[in-house]
Amino acid sequence: MSETTQPIPLLARLSHLALWPACYTLGVYLLGVISLQLPAPDWQTVLYLLLVAHACYLLDRVKLSDDRQDPADAIALPDRALLFAEHSKTIRILLMLELLLAMVSGFLISPLLALIPLGALLGVQLYAGRAACPGKPRFKDLPALKSFFISSAHIALVVAVLWSNDHNLIEHPRAVVLLSIAGLWFIVSGDAILCDLDDHDSDAMYGTRSLPVLLGNKRAWLVAQAMLALGGLMLLANSKPDRLLVFCAAAIWMSGYPTLFIKNRRDLIDARLLPIALIALLLR
Repeated sequence: MSETTQPIPLLARLSHLALWPACYTLGVYLLGVISLQLPAPDWQTVLYLLLVAHACYLLDRVKLSDDRQDPADAIALPDRALLFAEHSKTIRILLMLELLLAMVSGFLISPLLALIPLGALLGVQLYAGRAACPGKPRFKDLPALKSFFISSAHIALVVAVLWSNDHNLIEHPRAVVLLSIAGLWFIVSGDAILCDLDDHDSDAMYGTRSLPVLLGNKRAWLVAQAMLALGGLMLLANSKPDRLLVFCAAAIWMSGYPTLFIKNRRDLIDARLLPIALIALLLR
C-alpha cells in the first residue's frame, strides 16, 4: 500500500501562504505610528500594506516559475514546498492580482504608492528571484546581509506610506524621526535573524551566508536579542517615557527569548508583532 500524504494543518497552511509575515509588516507600520505619536491608519492604508507585503512574501516563496524554486526552501520546509508545487500557478495568479489591486489602492492614497508594488516586485526578484547557483550569489546569499535587506525594505515601505498619508516627517523633531526609524530597523533586523535560525542547515548547504551560518545559531541569537533590545531603547529614547512604548519594547524582546529553544521560530516572530502593536493602539 502506498503511503498517503498527511494533510497540512490549517495554521500551517496560513503560515506557508505568508499570512503571518504580511501581518508582521502591518505591525511594523503600527509600531512606527505609535513611536511617532501619529493617528492610527485608515482602512485603505491597512489594505495597501497587507496587499504589498503578502504579494511580496508569496513571490519570495513561489518565484515566477517552477525552475526558479530554491532547493534550500524545500529542505527547510518540505510541506511548504509541496503545497507550492501543487498550487504554484494559482498562487502566482493571486500575487499578481494582489499587486494590481495594491497599485490601485495605493494610487487612491497617493500616486507615489502606486509605483511601490512594481519596485517591490523588482526588489524581490533581485533579492531571491531564482534558485541558489554556485558562483552566482543572489543578494540574500551575501555575507550577513540577508536579514538587513529585509529590514531595510520594511523601513522603506513604512516611510513611504507615512509620507503618502501626509505625515511630513520633516516637520517632526529630527531626533524623534531618526531614533524611531533606526529603532524599527534594529527590531526588524533582529527578528529577521531569529527567523534565519530555522534555515541554518539549508542556508549553509546552498551558500546563503546568513548571520546564523557565519556565527552559529547561539551567537546569532545573542546578536538578534541585542538588536531587539537596542531597537526598543531607541524607540523609548525619542520622547518622554511612554508606558505603551515600554510595553511594546519589553514584549518584543521577551517574545524573542523562546526562540533559543523552539524549532519553528519563524511563525512566532512573524505572528507576535501585530497583536503587540494593536494592544498598544487600543490602550493609547
